[in-house]
Parts: sequence; C-alpha cells; structure tokens
Amino acid sequence: MEVMKMRCRRTVKISIDIAMYLIFVALMQEHLWSDGLHEWLGITLFALFIAHTILNFRWYQSLFKGKYTPARTTSAIINIALLAAMLCCMVSSVLVSGKVFAFLNLGGARFGRTLHLVSTAWAFVLMSLHMGLHLTPLINKLKKNKKLLRAGQILAVLPAAYGVYVFIGRAFYEELFYLTEFKFFDPDKSATAYFFETIAMSFAFVSLAYYGKKLLQMRSRRNKNQKEKFKEAL
Repeated sequence: MEVMKMRCRRTVKISIDIAMYLIFVALMQEHLWSDGLHEWLGITLFALFIAHTILNFRWYQSLFKGKYTPARTTSAIINIALLAAMLCCMVSSVLVSGKVFAFLNLGGARFGRTLHLVSTAWAFVLMSLHMGLHLTPLINKLKKNKKLLRAGQILAVLPAAYGVYVFIGRAFYEELFYLTEFKFFDPDKSATAYFFETIAMSFAFVSLAYYGKKLLQMRSRRNKNQKEKFKEAL
C-alpha cells in the first residue's frame, strides 16, 4: 500500500511538472493568445506551482539541515530565486490584468508591465535551470541502454545549441536585464516555430545546469580525495 502511495505521489508530481512546463512555454508566446485566455493560462500555471511547492515542501524544511556542498548551494540559490520570480509573476499579473482581475482596479499598470516582463523572463530561465538540476534520475535510467542514451544526448544537444542561437537572435537578455520595455514578435513566423525556438532556448539552460552540476560534484569529490590523501600523508 505504501509503495502504491509513493508511486501515485510521484506520478502526480511528474504530471504537474510537465503541465507547468508546457503551459509556461505556451505563455511565452503571448501574441498567440487573447488577453483573457493568456490570463487564465497564467492562473492555471500559478495553481500548479502552488501544488508543486506543497508537494515538495520537505525541501524547504531541509534548508537549514545538513552540509552545503557547492552543488547544493547552487541548487538552493536557483530554487529560492525561482520562487521569488514566480511570486513576482503572480503580483505583476494581477497588476496588468485587463480581464480576470480588472475589477480590482489596483492601478500600477506601468510598474506591473515592467515587473512582468523581467520576472517572467527570469522565471523561464530559472525554471529551465531547475529542470537541469533534477535531470540526473532520468539520465541514469537512459544509461542502462547505451543506444537510447546516445540518441537522447543528440536530441538534447542539437536543440540546446540552437537555443543559444535563439537566445542571441531574440535578444532575450534584453528582457532579463530590462534593456527593452516591450517584447517583439514576428507576425510571419508560425506558432510551431515559436514553440520550438522557446523549447530549444530552454534546453540550453537545462544543459547548462545539468553539466554545471556535474562539474561541481566532480570538483567536490576531487577536493575530498585530496583532503583524505593529505590526512593519510600526515
């Protein structure tokens, strides 16, 4: 019974994570949706994020326990920054709402637009980095089949490389550091192309986090081995 509960919980968590990712990617193409649909998709995303946070609340409880390695410190910083970015997204969404929350008449639309532009950009990057940090279990499963692992590496590396090109081509860094006040979309580009480009850009940050974490872990192991050898020499 306990095993079934754990499997069910894991399935729910994975389903929520996948749904969050797909909705976030969809929301990044805001020109494809009407204002009302964009807002309702955003509300759905935030509801899923709250559920995700509740299901992973044990992580917050463990923040002040145990030793912090470079990898764990990096992970904690990214996770906390992601939480802050998502909260800013929520607040700014209400401020700029023209449909769902318009009745609140809160004002602050100019500040809301600025906050929304920057926070959504950072939330997208941090979400992708967060995914990369938790990719190890999937990679370990793929390692059982070398052909499948190789295919997975190719399928990941090519979009990631293209994602770097998209990041530069879209000047996405301008949104991250508020070097522009508006997003610009090419009306001649198809929705499919926009979705692929956004996912590719996400893959670039996923890969950065995954391999960055591996490098930090390798460095920690090397330092640990050096310390043990030094102690033995004494």
